[in-house]
Amino acid sequence: MKKKTTGAARVIVWVFASVWLLVCLIPLTQIISVNFSTADRGLASTFWPNSLSAGIENIRDAVDQTGILPSSAQTLIFVSFTIVCMLLVSALAAYELACFRFPGRNLLFFIILSSMMLPMIVYVIPLYRFVHGLSLSDTLVGLAIPFIPLAFSVFIIRQFLESIPKELIEAAEIDGAGHFTIFFRIILPLMAIPLLTVTVIEFMQIWGSFLWPTLVSGTKWKPLSVLLAGLLGDGSFLTGRVKIAALLISGLPPVIVYLIFQRYIVDGIATSGLKG
Repeated sequence: MKKKTTGAARVIVWVFASVWLLVCLIPLTQIISVNFSTADRGLASTFWPNSLSAGIENIRDAVDQTGILPSSAQTLIFVSFTIVCMLLVSALAAYELACFRFPGRNLLFFIILSSMMLPMIVYVIPLYRFVHGLSLSDTLVGLAIPFIPLAFSVFIIRQFLESIPKELIEAAEIDGAGHFTIFFRIILPLMAIPLLTVTVIEFMQIWGSFLWPTLVSGTKWKPLSVLLAGLLGDGSFLTGRVKIAALLISGLPPVIVYLIFQRYIVDGIATSGLKG
């Protein structure tokens, strides 16, 4: 029998949700307010925008003075390449772990999930030595390597595949379909929801990643996180509002992606993460 939520519990949930929403929105609203305000207002004391034209001028100055558009293009290429590789690797790994029985399968899945408990700071030095030894520093592949083998995406996709009838694969094998034919022509089209869920979540994570891009980027590749760190440093001679405008521009893509696809995130977690 389904338990009914009491009025007091509902109020508590709404209070916590409202406080959390306020905490998350304050930085974004502050950036917007400062950018769309006149220069006579202090950066720390501006809480409401008062000039659309001033905001447009700040954005124009940021585009002209910071090189943010080329850096955004490089970041988009880096994120897109990483996500495509990550989805292919994760989907294949989840397919093997969910649809086939072999010795050590559960142990292997446990090891993959255990990697989620390790922060990057723990293994960043040997990873950097590995990438540098392969002469992949300041390259697209070198930037993408840490984000391709992603345990979270393997978990989400595997949980979804657990609900697919195994008879579907057996019928394809009887018809003479090969291993990769079954994956690419039958299983992969069924993964649309979990793949989209992982794509949106990882887009936001990789777009804002800072530690690894800082270590391996150089003159050829400069993602937005590295560019913004330089703009906000003591050696920058840009005005405060130009810096704020650059932050606003850099934050728009993940916000737009999330607002468009947030429904798929909820559906993907509901249909994938809760099945096993």
